[in-house]
Amino acid sequence: VREGDEQLAGDLVRLVRNSIDTAFELRDHGCPFDILNEAFGHFVRDNFRGNVEDAQYMTPPEVVDFMADLVLYDIGREDGSSSDPGKQWTVVDPTCGVGSFLAAVYNRARQSDWLDVKRLRLFGQDKVERMVRLSTINLELFDSAEHRITSGNSLERGSLLDDLNGRVDVVLTNPPFGARFDAAYLASGCGDNTPFFSRLRRASTVDSELLFVDRDLQLLREGGRLLIVVPDGVVSAKGMAALLRQHVAGVATVRAVIALPAVTFAQAGTRTKTAILYLQKGRAAKPRPAFVATSRDLGFQVSSRKGVQVKVPKGESDLPAILEAYRRADKVPVDSEENVVSHEPSCVVVPEATLLRGTWTPNHYSAARLEAVGRMRGNGHFDLVPLGRLVEFRSDGRRAEPWRPGLAFISVLHLLGEGLVDVKGALNNSPKTPGLPTEPGDLLMSRINPRIPRVCVTPDLGLETLCSSEIEVMTPGADVDVYTLAYLLHTEVVQAQVRSLTSGTSASHNRIRTSELAKVLVPIPPSGSKRARALEARVDEYRRALESMIQAAATLAKIRTMDPELFAVE
Repeated sequence: VREGDEQLAGDLVRLVRNSIDTAFELRDHGCPFDILNEAFGHFVRDNFRGNVEDAQYMTPPEVVDFMADLVLYDIGREDGSSSDPGKQWTVVDPTCGVGSFLAAVYNRARQSDWLDVKRLRLFGQDKVERMVRLSTINLELFDSAEHRITSGNSLERGSLLDDLNGRVDVVLTNPPFGARFDAAYLASGCGDNTPFFSRLRRASTVDSELLFVDRDLQLLREGGRLLIVVPDGVVSAKGMAALLRQHVAGVATVRAVIALPAVTFAQAGTRTKTAILYLQKGRAAKPRPAFVATSRDLGFQVSSRKGVQVKVPKGESDLPAILEAYRRADKVPVDSEENVVSHEPSCVVVPEATLLRGTWTPNHYSAARLEAVGRMRGNGHFDLVPLGRLVEFRSDGRRAEPWRPGLAFISVLHLLGEGLVDVKGALNNSPKTPGLPTEPGDLLMSRINPRIPRVCVTPDLGLETLCSSEIEVMTPGADVDVYTLAYLLHTEVVQAQVRSLTSGTSASHNRIRTSELAKVLVPIPPSGSKRARALEARVDEYRRALESMIQAAATLAKIRTMDPELFAVE
């Protein structure tokens, strides 16, 4: 506040006083409001943008409360009624920020009928001194009596959290994303606090979000629970993330993976895809299903006003519906196959063994995919055949070539749907990026943004043709015609699977991996059956229509190329 800003200073003081008074009034009425989280999200976060290790991205209250409700439901159902009524419950957030997770657990416990808040021991730690002060203030505003917030790096040996290793009941946290640490730092600085990565000889550098999963598991006692917000790569990426998942599968049970929408951290300036990962330390004595869900709406959107990201209420959060589905999932038999608990929002239970053998990406287990495949399996008139058994994937085996004059180039945007190709665009395209050779009769399918169906047969354009590296190039085997496959890949039963097999850092950059595309089930009627004859007739009509339209498009493009001659000045 500078000289001459007295009016502004007075307004700010009154604003803070009124806000704090309101927070106390809400607390007294049993519905405390996390004022510091909201204030930080609006005003303070930019102070920390300079250092990725200290960057503060406040978790929206909608997500914080959901995670607290989820874990308290489980420990109340599984541990609360049978445990010693005098047992102390230790809850920790190693990167506590303004203490929102700890405050939410305290508030939810106060509303429960089984957990006396006097039995809660709340511990928080943060590298940033200001966060320690704010977290302490926040817990005071929530009237929490038994808490301890300390300053320190929770990854490194020597902090006060080391005394809690192996003794914590619950870790609720949203750690920093994107900071990288080298092997020397892990071995000398972290040691047994990150036992997996500190001893991993292949670790050159490790991202902070992976390290904190390792660190948080070390804090937990056997049977303790970790609920952590992680970027999508932790549950879907290869490399170090895949090694961590393999390690986790041996030391913990995956209870749930819940995808969050891209808007979750938009107010902080990022639309990185994130998920809630729920682990319980130790392997379950009996197999149990994992709960997999996808949230698409948190009840708000974020818009920019004069360069400031503003959170605007819009829609309705689907997290309460996901929590209710989680409670219903208890009734699903532990040895059952994949089962849909809720269609929208998508909530399914998956045998944990299926999850551990495959991918942990929630979208891959969408209710729409399971229901579409289930309906087709129940039809009885089709065999469901993996695409990998019907085609040879050629993209990896073909060397990319630079475009040169005289070549046609098919980009993703030239695949117009229903097998059509923008012939004029492909003939006039002169990209700077290399492309993959494709020949007439190849089957092309876009791997990017699969919400838009883009499948075609490479047309004969009379020129050598390249296609974008974002396109999967396939050649069908002897058992199925290329136009039959192109037709079937546009069916809803296939598209529902394709839409679910995506990974990527944001909603606008979803991609399908070839290995996942190979698992897509294609409905093939038995040879010689009535359905097979009907499909053959339909595909013949489909092929003739496409060839006619593409030929007409090529003729139109050729006519236009003659314009310079027609209008030349003699």
